[in-house]
Amino acid sequence: MLRGITVRTDWNTYFLDVALRCAKQGTCRRRNRGAIIVNAERRIIATGYSGTPSGCPHCTELNSCLREQYNVPSGQRYEFCRSIHAEMNALLQAGQSARGCDLYLAGVNVNDGSIIDRDSPCLLCAKLIVQAGIKRVIILQADGTHNILHPNAILLFRSEEAVSSMISQNAVENKITEV
Repeated sequence: MLRGITVRTDWNTYFLDVALRCAKQGTCRRRNRGAIIVNAERRIIATGYSGTPSGCPHCTELNSCLREQYNVPSGQRYEFCRSIHAEMNALLQAGQSARGCDLYLAGVNVNDGSIIDRDSPCLLCAKLIVQAGIKRVIILQADGTHNILHPNAILLFRSEEAVSSMISQNAVENKITEV
C-alpha cells in the first residue's frame, strides 16, 4: 500500500471479485453463483447470477424451492428447478460475443454469505460453455485461490460422472428388481 493507495490486483482476482459480487445477487435458496464473461481486451461483456427467468417470482420471494421440497440431491433433476444457472444467464446475455472469451465463476453460501468452493459447472452448463466457444473457465475457491479449466475437460469430466452415476443407479435398480 502506498500512502493510502491500494495496489491493484491481478486481472483474475479482479474479475473473480466481480463474479463474487454477481453471486450475491442470486435468488436461489440452495446455491448462489455468479458468472462473468470477459473478452481478450479484458472487457466484461456479460454477467449472470442464479435466479428465475425474467418476470417470474424469485424463489426467495416465494420462500419455496421445489428441489428442497422433494429432497432432490444436488446435481440431479434440474428440470424441477425454477432458477437458471449463472453460467446460462451470462451466456444468454453474451450471445455470439462469448466466443473466445473467458468465463469467471464464484459462489456464496446462501446461509452466511461466505465464499464457497466451487466445483466445475454442471453437465448442461458445460455443454453450453463448449458450444459458446468459451476459451477458459476460471473458478474462485473458498481460500481465495482459483482454478483454471478448459471447457472440454469440464464436459468430459461431467459426462463421465453422469454415465458413472447412471450405471450405479441402474445397478441398484437391477438388484432391487432381483430381490
